[in-house]
Amino acid sequence: MIVEEVRHAGGDGVSRRLWGPLAIIRRRRRTLALGFALGLCLAGLGYLNAPRSYMSEAVMVLDLRRIEPIPNESVIAPMAQDSPVLRTQLDIIASRMMAADVVRRLEGEGLDISTHEVPGWTLPAPVAGVLDFVGLGTQADEDADLADEARELDEADKIDILLSNLSVRNDGRSYTIFIAYTSPSPELSAHVANAFAQAYLDHQINVQRNASRTVSDWLGQTLIRLRAQLEQSEVALQRYRQEKGLVETNGATLQSQALTKANAELADARAALISNQARLDAVRDLVKSGDIPAMAEFLGSTSIQSLRTLEAGVERELDSLRRSGATRSAQIERLTAEREALREQIGAEVNRLVESLGNEVAIAVQSLAAREDALKSAHADFAAADSAELTAAQLQREATANRMVYESYLVRYKQTIEQDNFKMPEAHLVSPAEPPAARANPRRSNWLLLGLGLGGCLAALGIAARELTDRRLRMLRRLESADIPVMGVVPAINRRKIADIRFFGDPSSRLGLALSGIRLSLQARGKSVVAVSSSASGRGRTSLALALTRSAAAAGIDAVLVEADLRNPKLCELVNLWPATGLDGLLDPNVDDRSLVTKDPASEAGLVFGRAGKVAPERLFLRPEFQNFIARLRENYDLVVLDTPALDISNDAMVLSRLADTTLYLVDYRQDRPEQVTEGFRRMTAMGSALEAIMVHYDAPASELELEPMTNPGTAFAPAAVRTSDTPFPARGVVRLAR
Repeated sequence: MIVEEVRHAGGDGVSRRLWGPLAIIRRRRRTLALGFALGLCLAGLGYLNAPRSYMSEAVMVLDLRRIEPIPNESVIAPMAQDSPVLRTQLDIIASRMMAADVVRRLEGEGLDISTHEVPGWTLPAPVAGVLDFVGLGTQADEDADLADEARELDEADKIDILLSNLSVRNDGRSYTIFIAYTSPSPELSAHVANAFAQAYLDHQINVQRNASRTVSDWLGQTLIRLRAQLEQSEVALQRYRQEKGLVETNGATLQSQALTKANAELADARAALISNQARLDAVRDLVKSGDIPAMAEFLGSTSIQSLRTLEAGVERELDSLRRSGATRSAQIERLTAEREALREQIGAEVNRLVESLGNEVAIAVQSLAAREDALKSAHADFAAADSAELTAAQLQREATANRMVYESYLVRYKQTIEQDNFKMPEAHLVSPAEPPAARANPRRSNWLLLGLGLGGCLAALGIAARELTDRRLRMLRRLESADIPVMGVVPAINRRKIADIRFFGDPSSRLGLALSGIRLSLQARGKSVVAVSSSASGRGRTSLALALTRSAAAAGIDAVLVEADLRNPKLCELVNLWPATGLDGLLDPNVDDRSLVTKDPASEAGLVFGRAGKVAPERLFLRPEFQNFIARLRENYDLVVLDTPALDISNDAMVLSRLADTTLYLVDYRQDRPEQVTEGFRRMTAMGSALEAIMVHYDAPASELELEPMTNPGTAFAPAAVRTSDTPFPARGVVRLAR
């Protein structure tokens, strides 16, 4: 839509030039200069009447390393080297406790605290006289000050005086503390600053000494109680061991030794039983098999082996007799009887051995049972001793813990007593305060900065007041807040100079520059038919249309002005021409179109006059003859300007603007209301009119204008910039027509 193109194309540029910081500064530079001058004057007056004071500074450094005469920890841990701890030390130095200590030191040296107070402000004698004359004098305040001086200061007042002039700071990058004191006397300022530094060092020593004494007293009382607890725990342990028989030899109790011995004896008994039972079973197996020789060899029995030898000899003799054939020999019977006797002896011996082995097995069984009973008894005794040992172990641990605590407290007590006589502060004075040669206040640089800041505030308040109370700027703000594109400004046209064509063609004049910008913008965008309208009559609409036409003619452009305001025509009066025919001649078939155009004697431009009462406007503007007439003018002239009636009179402007390529909608900040302008703009755009710009009229003295032509090849605009000094419009107020 055309309206949107207008808003996006021109609104931002005008707002930037109208409300930009640089534009406001250039516009209000006189107010800005006046504000800074007033601020500097007030600062100079304050500098001349400021009380004189001197400041001395003592420099202290926190020690990063501590001297330890013995390799033990001190009662108070060293300060952590971090920002919160350092901030705390600054607060300690600036505390009322430290100030009270300094007061006692100074009074001990015979110094008067009341002389440390910096005198207050005094007004110049002329100013004080004027204030006394009008009844606003400071005599009552002076009487109150004298009464305060006569009253004797108490300790709280003295502390307040010291703290009000004290400054304790750190640069934030080191462990250096700067103690500064301000006083009317340079000697007093140095003396008090050194007094605060020494008081802080003594405070650190006192804190350490008091802490050591407190800790040593507490440790002494605690050691008495711990010694009693240790004795009670050791006596209880010894008594319990005696009651339970918990006697240890070689690191083991008697119960554990008995249990170990019973286990070993039981194992031996089980081994002996197994061995005897195995021998008995083996002998029985050999007896059943009849392997007597193997049994004799297994048992290692010499009697059986000798009987077996005799039996073998008898067997050999019997075999010899049988081989010789003496079967009926009496020796065979004797040898047979002897063999049988030997066998009976061998069997008897075997039975005796088997019975002996069985007896050994029985004995082993009884021994094993006895060992098992002994082991059970040892287990019972060991369990009872083990339960008692747990209680004894608990008593032992308690006694051991009591001994460790007692010994640690005893060592700490000895260390504290040894360290009581060695205390050092954790800071040292590296630069004592000296009486200053130059005064600290007032400083020219500070008062100059104060004057500049005060002047800036006054200038800002003045500029804000001027901007908020300027009606022309309020009009522009209301238009922009209503989303109406404000394309630029043009100066009001003086009717006495409207006949002077040089006034419009001179590019060095503000009006000539503005009209040149409009004309170039129209040519660049191919706008040959331009309608000029306004929300109400008397806004300079006809004057601007005539000025635009004459400016084009002076530039060599073939231009024509059509006065389409048939209700209140003003063109004849402006150019002082009274033609016989006017625009109403279009309805007369005997009148030629060329006879309607009158040459302007001042600029050679074409003029088509309108006459009131000759024909009804709605009858003329809706006829094809009028539309064809405008079309022929478009073909014959490079620029056609339509002077349309105001919207408060009729809706003719909305009809005529549809025949134009663009419409210049004029606003006069002196007479138009924002609501009226907004309503007219809405009516024009609702009818589909190509409304592209709002031209705001303003007045500015010629001496305050500096003309600066501007072009922007990227936007097809041809603006004209106007720089003003302390005028209500932007430093680069431009006339812009959108594409």
